[in-house]
Formats: sequence, C-alpha cells, structure tokens
Amino acid sequence: MSEELTMPRLSDTMEQGTIGRWLKREGESFHEGDVIAEIETDKATMDFQAYEDGTMLRILVGDGESAALGAPIAIIGAEGEEVPADAPAAASANGGGRDNGAAEPAPAAEPEAEAKEEAPVATVTEEAPSDGGGLRASPIARRMADAGGLDLRTLAGKGTGPDGRIVKADVEKALAGGVTPAPAAPAAAQAAPPPPGEGDDVRELTPMLKAVARRMAESKATVPHFYVSSEIDMTRALELRAELNEALADSGEKVSVNDLIVRACAQALVQHPQAHRSYVDGHHVYHSHVHVGIAVALDDGLIVPVLRDADTKGVRRLAAETRDLVKRARDGKLRQSEIEGATFTVSNMGMFDVAAFSAIINPPESTILAVSSTVERAVVRDGAVVPRKIMSVTLSCDHRACSGADGARLLQTVKRHLEAPTLLLA
Repeated sequence: MSEELTMPRLSDTMEQGTIGRWLKREGESFHEGDVIAEIETDKATMDFQAYEDGTMLRILVGDGESAALGAPIAIIGAEGEEVPADAPAAASANGGGRDNGAAEPAPAAEPEAEAKEEAPVATVTEEAPSDGGGLRASPIARRMADAGGLDLRTLAGKGTGPDGRIVKADVEKALAGGVTPAPAAPAAAQAAPPPPGEGDDVRELTPMLKAVARRMAESKATVPHFYVSSEIDMTRALELRAELNEALADSGEKVSVNDLIVRACAQALVQHPQAHRSYVDGHHVYHSHVHVGIAVALDDGLIVPVLRDADTKGVRRLAAETRDLVKRARDGKLRQSEIEGATFTVSNMGMFDVAAFSAIINPPESTILAVSSTVERAVVRDGAVVPRKIMSVTLSCDHRACSGADGARLLQTVKRHLEAPTLLLA
C-alpha cells in the first residue's frame, strides 16, 4: 500500500532539508538500505536510505527544492501500484517549507460574506504594536500615554492586562507617579549594505552556510571570547613525523602535522579538566570523554567531523581515522553521529601560509585551537643563533568556562608535548 515519504530529521539543528538529487526516479524499485536520495541539511549532504523495499511512485519535491521537516517529499509503494487519486501533487507538496525561489501560488479568494465575518479589523488595530518592538497596549492606554508624555517602553513587562498587555490603569498609575523621561534616541541606524551592483553574482546560501553564519554570529555575540597565543618549536615534532612516515612507507600510511597536534591536544585536555568543560545554563559541564573536532574546509562550506575518545588513540590510529573522515566529509558521506558531540576543536590553516589567526568557538564547546603555518626562523638556543621551525597557535576560550590561567596551562601542555614529541607516543 502506498505511503508518503517525509523529510527526515538528519541533524539536531535541521529545520528543513533540500533534495540534492533523487537517486531513484519515478517507477524505479529499491531495496531496504538503498540510498534513494541525497539531502542537504544545515551541516552536510546526507544519504537518505530506504527503510524497506518499494517503488518510487511519485516525486513531490524535486532536485534542488526544499521541504520542512515531516513534509511529504515522495509517494512510495509496491511495484505496479497506482498513485492514489487523493495523493498530493508535486506542485503543492512542500508542506510550506519549499525554498526554491519559485513564486508561491496565490491563495484562492475567500467568499465575500466569510471574509467580512472573519476579518478582525478592530482587533488587529488594537493589538498591533505601534512601536514595532512587540509592546502590547490597548488603544486608550496609548492615547493616554501620548497625551501625558509617557514613553510606553518604560512599562514594558509591567502590563496588568491579558498576556501582559498595558491597559488604562497601568498608564494612570505611571502618570500619577511622575513621567519617566523617554530613553535617549538610539544612535543613527546602521547604514544598510549597498545593493548588489551591475554584474554582481548574488547566490543563495546553502543550508550548511546558513547554519555556519548563524552559529558563528550567535557565538561571537553571546560567548565572551578571550585568546591565548604562543609559538611552538616544531623542529623535533617534524623530525618525528618524518621518521614515522619513513617507517610506515610500505603500508601507504602517513602521519600529518595535524595528527600530532590533535594527539597533543587530546593528552593536554585530560591533564587540564578545568579547560575541558562547557558553560551550560549556569553550570559547568566537565566532559568525561575527549572528542576532538577537526575543521575541514569544503569547496563551499565548512564541516567539523569528530574524532571520538581521541585521548585513547595513538598517532597512527588518529591519522587513519582522520583520513577517512576528511575524505568522506569532502564526498558528503558523513553520518550525523560523526559531526556532533565535539568537546574541543582544532582549526588548522597552516597549509595556507597563514602567519596567525583566531578561531570562533563552536558552542557548547569552550575552546578551539587555531593553528598557523610553520616557518623556519632564526632563534637563540643556549646562546647561539640556530634555525628552528616555529608554529604560531592561538587558543580561543569561553571565559564563562575557562579562566585565563586555565587556557594558558592547556596551551603550555600542548606546547610541551609537541616540543618533546616522544611524549606523543606515550
């Protein structure tokens, strides 16, 4: 018997999904576990697998179109089965969630009599806030406030009417107690960004880029960042890496600089639980597992796959898992469980010849390490000038979870382990 296939929840923050492409077309059969579509979420492109055998009877949301969670996106059924007559048509199957730029169909006109009966003109006029800020007040309360020179914003949250609405009695009481001067006018409104110029290419953000933009803006606005920077002598770590890769040459495996950094961070996080906790709803959450996220730049986006229990794994295993995660991240083949739950993140831009940078924390994590390029520099060692390979790093910390000393101690341990890299093999 036919049934509607609905937009699944593929990430914890997903509100709608976009059909990247259907891998089964109308009339094609599939088996349980077959990938029938690729769905773009706010975090990645995910495979959508069939949960039972069936046939694609009708596609309701096409390639590149979006639908809200739970909205029907296709009709599936048995081979040879007809689409029910009452099944939704493709053109109207977005459940209100379509976001493909197509114009929405105009609503049918309501019968005049019904429109007159339902049009709540008076109610709308009464409830609509005149200040544009969501302040609810009765018309008479607004008139009395205007006449008395009272700024209604001074009564925000003090209304005694239904749902906190400001009523006549509230204004009378305020006027009796003396008028509070109106708040100073806000500074000049921020200038609107200039409109696109001729020839500019304006593109819609993908769900992933929208999520990155929203989360990073929220983080910068709400998380009190502070930064601790240091320089690490990577000379011995690079020598160790060369030795490891020479020893692994026959196996085809390789260890990267980032693998050594992840290993050092995982070890340091175990030693410094004060820097491995999150601020959540007025509490400190001490993480019992070290899950290290590794920021991976995509052609058009950013994703952070997670190395779970990184402190329990040696450099070789971390390298193998990282290679697998990065490849599947770039192929859009990561599972939801592989991109959530990080307790710390490493963002490495050393390959881009970056002198230094600071990264934005991804809440609820409280720390993120920004890694810059390693450069050869003349430094003084034991009274002599010698060439050494120096790497700049900056640790961003949430001051609600970490003190400056917490962050400094963590970074100091990371530095010590990379400058004495045999510790990474412990």
